[in-house]
Amino acid sequence: MNIKEAVDYFLIEQQLKGNTLKTIKGYKGFLGRFSDYMVAQGISDITGLTIDGINRYQLYVNGKKSERGRNEHLTKRSVQTYIRHIKVFVGFCYEKEFISEDISRKIRMPKAERPVIEILTDEEIEAIFSCYGKSELGCRNTAIVCLMLDCGLRLEEVANIKREDINFDRGYITVMGKGRKGRIVPLGLKMRRSLMNYIHKRRMADDTNDDKYFFLSRERKPITKDAISSLMERLKRQTGILRLHAHLFRHTFATNFLVHGIGDVYELSRILGHSSMQITERYLQLASYYTIMEKRRKKTYLDMIK
Repeated sequence: MNIKEAVDYFLIEQQLKGNTLKTIKGYKGFLGRFSDYMVAQGISDITGLTIDGINRYQLYVNGKKSERGRNEHLTKRSVQTYIRHIKVFVGFCYEKEFISEDISRKIRMPKAERPVIEILTDEEIEAIFSCYGKSELGCRNTAIVCLMLDCGLRLEEVANIKREDINFDRGYITVMGKGRKGRIVPLGLKMRRSLMNYIHKRRMADDTNDDKYFFLSRERKPITKDAISSLMERLKRQTGILRLHAHLFRHTFATNFLVHGIGDVYELSRILGHSSMQITERYLQLASYYTIMEKRRKKTYLDMIK
């Protein structure tokens, strides 16, 4: 079996597992580049895969230019993503006995930089909300920001919310997250009020659209994730917060959840829909930084001595 056939076999298995189209598309892209490289190196048969060949590919990726057109090399985090996909694929090939040795265990994941995230301040959050008025679109955009900031929802999760997902009486929203894993996220009082304001404005606009999706565009169609991304870009320009992006709201929610003692890291993991506690525990360190900064606003030892 050649490498390209093995990749096709792997992609079919991912579909049978029920993985999302986004996940499968990601594997197809990363593994397509990998197989093209191997064929160019004269390795077309899957049995020709070796750890040395994979290491050479990793060195090749390290020197690869970013596809964003900025003439920059890929970040260490991007290289990690490349190699992670290869590692899963090679492990699959061993499991299916396409190769005789489990060389996936020998693949070393590159270390990536992990900069400290600068979450949004209270003043910046006020500036963001001041950008929106009380029109239907203003209420819609306010509700979208609230769901990211007060519930930690991902961009795609917000776009996919349906009317039936929101339970106002019991104060929660049902979210379908990554890997088609559902979870229940509690709604605060202000969050519920924001959602109800949007519903009220939609009714005032004589909304006869029976679409099941909650957030609608100007054209009365379900809002897309690209539209929300554009909304974030406009917010960045309006507020001057250059580091602003959709996921920063999620980071801000998670950090404040721990800093203010709203719940513990286990509760946070469930709310965020993380597949591993290791992912959530990163916020413990981030929260500790902000807790220390809060204490540092008081007098230090040097400030107290004469």
